[in-house]
Amino acid sequence: MIIIFILFLMVSTLLLFSLKYLKKRFDPFEIFILFMFNSYNCQNFFYLLSSPYDRITVVKEHLPFWISRMQYGIIFPVLLLWVMYAMRGKMTLSRKLFTCFSWVVGGVLIEKLLLVIGVLDSKSESWYPSIDLVLSMIVLVTSIFFMEILPPILKKEKVIRDEGNI
Repeated sequence: MIIIFILFLMVSTLLLFSLKYLKKRFDPFEIFILFMFNSYNCQNFFYLLSSPYDRITVVKEHLPFWISRMQYGIIFPVLLLWVMYAMRGKMTLSRKLFTCFSWVVGGVLIEKLLLVIGVLDSKSESWYPSIDLVLSMIVLVTSIFFMEILPPILKKEKVIRDEGNI
């Protein structure tokens, strides 16, 4: 479990350092707000799903607890920021949809991996990824919607400048 923790810590650190490359399409303050929103959104949906039901929970040990916190508080939100970066780019619609689909499916596959390696625990007889797919899509749609409404609000309040590339 310590190797998995170190791996997740390294991935989290690398992803946090990758945030500086988002400045091409986002204002630094906008990156901060979007990261906080995405982090809250990812954690909220996971714990909303796992809290009242015995479907999937975090194992009650220290390392699995921190691994799941890094996963839903740093890794998923930063990867979602990179999806948003792609959405603001000039890629074709099919590539943008593929990027979104990759984030949703990748999140479910990573959750299955966490279930297999023992970070997450399921007390039910089987695991239903369709629930996780729907929740991931809700997180994705709400985050993209928030990304679209945030810049006009920040420009109106004169928090960010209208530079044309943002």
